[in-house]
Amino acid sequence: MKTFLRKTAEHLWAEHGIDELQDIAVVMPSQRGVLYLKKELAYLGDRPFLAPHFHTIEEFALQMTQSELVDPVQLLLEAFACFKEVDGQVDFDRFITWGQLMLKDFDSIDMYLVDPRQMFAFLSEVKTLERWGETYGEQDTQKYITTHTKAYFKLYDHLLEVYGRLQTRLTDLGLAYRGMAYRDLVNRLVSGKALAKSYKKIYFVGFNALSKSEEEIIRLLIRQNLAETIWDADAYYIENRYHRAGHWLRDYAKPESPSYLSRGPFKWMERDLLEKPKRVELIGTANPSAQVFIALDTIRKWQAAHGTEEQVALVLADEGLLDQVLLFIGEFKDRLNITMGYSLKKTAIFSWMSAWFKIKKMFADGRIPMAQFRAFMAHPLSQYLQTTELKKGLADFSEQHKLYAVSTDLATFFASEPVWKRVFQVGDFNDLLADFQFIADKMLRSIPAKEWDEDTQAISQVISVLETIQKSLAGQEPISVKSGSLLLTQMVQQQKLTFEGAENRSLHVMGLLETRTLDFDRVIILSLNEGSLPGTRKRESLIPLDIASMSTFDLPTFTQADAVASYHFHRFLQRPREVHLLYVMPSEKSSVKEMSRFIKQLQFDWKTKNPALDWHEPMIQFSKSTAEEVVNDTRIEKTADILNQIKANLAGRGLSPSSIAMFSTCSLKYYYSQVLNLRKDKEAEDEMGADVFGTWVHKVLEIVDVEILSQQAGWYDQSNIPERLAKLDVYLDDAMQLIQAREGVYELEKGFNFILKEVAKTILEQYYLAESAWSEERVQLIATEKKFETRVTVDCGQEHVEVKLTGRVDRLDRVGNTYRIIDYKTGKVEKKDLKVSDLGLMDTLTSENFKAKLFQLWFYKFLFVAELGNPSEQNVEMFARISQEGLDIQPGIISFRNLDAKVLHEEKGLWFSEGQSLASFQTDSHALIRSWVHRILDPLIPFEKTKDIASCQFCDFKVICHREI
Repeated sequence: MKTFLRKTAEHLWAEHGIDELQDIAVVMPSQRGVLYLKKELAYLGDRPFLAPHFHTIEEFALQMTQSELVDPVQLLLEAFACFKEVDGQVDFDRFITWGQLMLKDFDSIDMYLVDPRQMFAFLSEVKTLERWGETYGEQDTQKYITTHTKAYFKLYDHLLEVYGRLQTRLTDLGLAYRGMAYRDLVNRLVSGKALAKSYKKIYFVGFNALSKSEEEIIRLLIRQNLAETIWDADAYYIENRYHRAGHWLRDYAKPESPSYLSRGPFKWMERDLLEKPKRVELIGTANPSAQVFIALDTIRKWQAAHGTEEQVALVLADEGLLDQVLLFIGEFKDRLNITMGYSLKKTAIFSWMSAWFKIKKMFADGRIPMAQFRAFMAHPLSQYLQTTELKKGLADFSEQHKLYAVSTDLATFFASEPVWKRVFQVGDFNDLLADFQFIADKMLRSIPAKEWDEDTQAISQVISVLETIQKSLAGQEPISVKSGSLLLTQMVQQQKLTFEGAENRSLHVMGLLETRTLDFDRVIILSLNEGSLPGTRKRESLIPLDIASMSTFDLPTFTQADAVASYHFHRFLQRPREVHLLYVMPSEKSSVKEMSRFIKQLQFDWKTKNPALDWHEPMIQFSKSTAEEVVNDTRIEKTADILNQIKANLAGRGLSPSSIAMFSTCSLKYYYSQVLNLRKDKEAEDEMGADVFGTWVHKVLEIVDVEILSQQAGWYDQSNIPERLAKLDVYLDDAMQLIQAREGVYELEKGFNFILKEVAKTILEQYYLAESAWSEERVQLIATEKKFETRVTVDCGQEHVEVKLTGRVDRLDRVGNTYRIIDYKTGKVEKKDLKVSDLGLMDTLTSENFKAKLFQLWFYKFLFVAELGNPSEQNVEMFARISQEGLDIQPGIISFRNLDAKVLHEEKGLWFSEGQSLASFQTDSHALIRSWVHRILDPLIPFEKTKDIASCQFCDFKVICHREI
């Protein structure tokens, strides 16, 4: 196989003698292509010689215009300074969120030679809204022109002036961003100005999808007889005018086209995809990981059959697979060449930095959740900074602070620790940079030399980023910690670790973009799914899509991105003898998208066009484990010790509706929670979850009910509802203050929490307005958040087991002589959830089809009746006022997502039999309790994992039992 770069090297040798090569320039898409072309030239030479001057096109433009590429941080700060001159109200906190988009658009405008005045004038025309309104039949077009729309379009007026000011500022500094250098070079060539460097010939090798400025640079140099183009094209996609891979090259290859980019005959049009024999295997896998194992097995087979000299490429369309590939590809280390960079986002220093930023914010707010603090101190990089004495002190500190650590306590604790004192301190962003640099340097010094690995290299690169930012910020206006942290995070995320190895390697792991101009004997491509290849259609720009795609501007959109990906993919398939294409088959339980459209195109088109193609779609079978014994993690047998622990828990912690529901739904979860007493550490989150939201609303209801008890003696009709509704914001804030020690501190005035606050206000308002009309009789509140407790003795064989039964009632009220035990639910409850089956209450509450809400209502009724017969000390006075004559007990649920149902309750009153007395009810209730206790204590019934996988979604123990879904 003669590669594209070998053919290019031969052409350069044929056109220029050994003494002339030093006088030519070769411009290529990437430095990797440069490296391999140099090798091909060296291979053809029989003695030492001076090589051509090699450049990427960006380097070429900068050299020819004598410009220096501006640092990204400096560019952002210079742009902000220009914007500040135009609009003095803008602040960096807001600018940083869209400033990068603005600069990206500036780059595109220059790359595609768009007239900036025309573009921004078009965008800033508020009258455009009127034309849109007329287009869609709107009579009153002025309604679209508001204060906000005017302000939005005014932004584009600013952008035009900022663009001009930034160009002038950078030019004065001798700096340029990429697009600016390209436009400058085009202007120089058009005006006939001398270029900074002259060459006898300039070769543009292996390009595709050129921007307008790049096209114009090449076209103008060709006209001056200074340039020659060398393309890597195939007739398969060039001759098919509908094929996206030939979108640009189709015009570059036509002499009659105004976009023709060649000097003389077009070099080169191959027919590899149409005529060359190839073996192609298309393999679908159940999950992404399976692809890696299939690829490694394929490489082993190729190595055994063809040796280690053949050039093999493993291409990751989803570059996130690199982590998994690195775990297993070490067996080929002697021939391995990983050309992909490893993102710093996946390193320990990045996770430490992210955790530190969160910790610093909490520290500034006054306190840190201990779960967050312990996790941060347990981080591997934090460990390197801790002495033995400090670790002992941390253990004591953790014992003294169970849930939260106050910032003043932390400051005192770390006062004598030079490093940790700088971790836990508040300052401006310059202080943060200095602290981070000091801490990172200490980390490097603390890690033993023998343990140096990719993490230490990542720390070194982070230190370099810190130094760059400090240099860029020198003499600038100070920026906030929030903006600076975001800037630093963005800069670190852009960094990548490079892998090192010997030059002559034959197994290459790379992304598709890195394959440009390179050829291999055999190739494997993973993750050929939509969203990976081609990529997602996400577009980030301040310029709307419909304007960017107008023929006047013709800026690139996702359509062009798809065409670029198509070219790289099909060019990569031109020369290898064997190709393996792998994709992940989509399923209901995964977010993987369907097979890539590129594969379908090959299936239905390429197979018919190339008769020499040997196409296979094999089924992959994995061998079963040879291990005779497999650990069963789905069940726990009840040993004597476990049974004793359960009995102790029944007597101490007790039995509640939630624990019964837990046992019924997943007995293994009951084992983890009630027997082992495992608890998930509470983590501080910026956004409250459904559990916190429910607790918050419940607390508001409790606050209001307490007011009604104290101010209106419990009479709901005496309460002023409009006044209550007007105070909802106050109630919600007070409720949050009361629960934050247990649930966490949340900002309620912005983000998703603000939305939840509005939702809470809405449902509470709807509830209070609706409830007043639910009953024609007066409703009197008796108690709120009342705890009931009783004990029963259960006979288990020869043993008597004492069981505590406890429950907390949200609200106890009466309507006449009907006492209602009400539970508030922020979720949706329907009548069917409280329906007793035809077999009766006993069978319904002991069946496998467990109805948790119905069980809860029976349980509350049982506790109420038990207190009625033998009230506890704190409830004696309340129950003394309750007359049993004509007494009706009605447990019910108020569902805030089903307010039309009013107070939901079981229609027959939750009796075990018709006309049942309270004494008989208690007797049957004891029997029901015995049934559940016997089931929990039955040594023949193990604790087992639920078969209902959906119920595992929000379980705290899903990681332990391998049910993370």
